[in-house]
Amino acid sequence: MTTKNRQIQNFTSNFGPQHPAAHGVSRSVLEMNGEVVERAEPHIGLLQGTEKLIEYKTYLQALPYSDRSEGDRGEHAHSSAVERLLNCEVPLRAQYIRVLFREITRISNHSLALTTHAMDVGLRI
Repeated sequence: MTTKNRQIQNFTSNFGPQHPAAHGVSRSVLEMNGEVVERAEPHIGLLQGTEKLIEYKTYLQALPYSDRSEGDRGEHAHSSAVERLLNCEVPLRAQYIRVLFREITRISNHSLALTTHAMDVGLRI
């Protein structure tokens, strides 16, 4: 069969969350024409039934589930939401500690993003 007679058919492929280049819990269904992506259908997050799991738990018992869905900022978001719901005043020292940990997390996230991007584009050390 010559190159002129051969037709490339579109095919559908799953990308993520198990793919090494798919960081996090996202998944995409890709329709490809050879190596060119013609269409991408994103599926953000994995359904874990978290809402049902924490339905009968206290705010404190529900805290670990937020880390499973978000990963690195879940506990802070959950705690802030609960404090606003309960109209709690957070002590100044605790606010400083939170800012410190948020900044450390931000630096960690940027480092992770840069290194995984470098791996994705083929950098080998």
